[in-house]
Amino acid sequence: MKKTHDQSTPRALGTHGASPASSLVWKAVLVVVVVGAIAVRVAPLIEGGDRLARQCVSEDGYLMLTIARNIALGNGFSVADGTVPSNGTQPLAAVLYAGCFALVGGDRLQGLYPVVALQILLGIACAISLFFLTRKYLYRGAHADVMALVVATIWFASPSSIKHSQNGLETGLCALLILLSIATYDALLPRLKRGFALWACTGLGVMLGVTFLGRNDTCFLIAAMLLIHLYLGYRDGSPGQSFLQTLLIGSVSVIVAVPWLWFNVSSFGHVVPVSGRAEALDVKFGSNFLPAISAMVENLLPVARIPRAMEDSTWFRVLAAVALVTALLVALRHRRLLAERFSTGVGVLAAFVGALFLYYGLYFGMPSFLGRYFFPAVTLSAIVVAGCAVPTFVAIQARPRRVAVLGIVTIAAMICLGLNARIFARGRDHLHFQCVDWVAENVPEETWIGAVQTGTLGYYHDRTINLDGKVDPNALQFRIERRIWDYALQRDVQYIVDWAGITDWLALPGVAKNYELLLTDADKNLAVLKRRDGSIPVRTQAGG
Repeated sequence: MKKTHDQSTPRALGTHGASPASSLVWKAVLVVVVVGAIAVRVAPLIEGGDRLARQCVSEDGYLMLTIARNIALGNGFSVADGTVPSNGTQPLAAVLYAGCFALVGGDRLQGLYPVVALQILLGIACAISLFFLTRKYLYRGAHADVMALVVATIWFASPSSIKHSQNGLETGLCALLILLSIATYDALLPRLKRGFALWACTGLGVMLGVTFLGRNDTCFLIAAMLLIHLYLGYRDGSPGQSFLQTLLIGSVSVIVAVPWLWFNVSSFGHVVPVSGRAEALDVKFGSNFLPAISAMVENLLPVARIPRAMEDSTWFRVLAAVALVTALLVALRHRRLLAERFSTGVGVLAAFVGALFLYYGLYFGMPSFLGRYFFPAVTLSAIVVAGCAVPTFVAIQARPRRVAVLGIVTIAAMICLGLNARIFARGRDHLHFQCVDWVAENVPEETWIGAVQTGTLGYYHDRTINLDGKVDPNALQFRIERRIWDYALQRDVQYIVDWAGITDWLALPGVAKNYELLLTDADKNLAVLKRRDGSIPVRTQAGG
């Protein structure tokens, strides 16, 4: 009997009313994009050297790896050659990376290989999770395989994904945990609607608690999920049951997080890690709102990157704000269609992204971090774009329209490949290695140095004192008291090495009295202050 197809049968991309040629174009585009993304991700492991050290680990990534390496060496959560306890990190990722360093005996360079390999595996796991999540839960209709494949491809090959999931931080791990939390909720939701479901609530609570340990701003994800679950119970006529379930799920998630929270309070006197407290100093309400608009729009365009000059311009921010408001109004107008097409978990993800925007836009003070903080928006955008666009494309019968859509997709793929090639071309560039190189050439290993930005420098020179309080709680206290130079003197800091802007510190009487300008190099963005009464001379005189 001859088989026929109906609208409920998933088909390969491009087979519904499409020619073999168009189907081949689709497949070729997907394959090329995925191969290009794999090449950019794997290149540092193959090439090693400067590319391994510079392409895959950011400044803050090196901060986390410094703590992870100290854990592996038996120094616990600490920095500065193990002499300064620190909780300025995300615990789950730090412990996982500590395992990577334990494999190589704490070796700095060799430790980067398993760290980068783990980041690649986490990226692959995210793409696979997106595929199965999309196919099974997020779309109830025809072409689910098609949409799932496009979603996974968009995410894995996105320049934003490559940049943020391979940065030495917790970003890739956090993305995976968010996906697993959403998948867990979607899978358990039918059971939760039928009855109290003790074990289902407990399992979901454990998953959410682990996600919090991955990154603490996922508390907004937990809050969004619990509030939406309460609403579903109210809507379906079982408010009491949903309230008890919400209470149990939230309680279990807190229990999972308690060891970390207790460590923060008992050792550092505050539930918020020192990094968050330092970043919140001198924050003005709403100061990040305009930069947050630009950063959010960039993450909602997963196949594009916005030039910094454009991103910071007033006209772009106005256009971006209009685009965000328009997208929100369209979503509200078609909320019933979206609810039918996507799972409840996607609604949780959308609410989470909105909460991130409000928090970091209104209450946070480090605009340079917004890109990676908004990274969950890349996942949301990939799901929504594919979920809305693919069924529309497959339904198109007219050949000219199919060709036009294929052309748009091909152009988007070329942009994505071009941006990924740009990541590779600039893979040896790093904003902080000029400081590392100068210290390696001029400062003995046993000499204490200081810097505001101590991520990269502190990783390669153990005796490095942090002077902005992001990882050093003692420095944070001195910074609050506005006498950070006293802390530098107390810790016997002989050199302060940082970007050229550190010369502004010489305007501070306490700094000018105790340190003098040794070197400034605007081209390298490097400056060095030397302690006036220091007894350790510079071994060689660097140019500048």
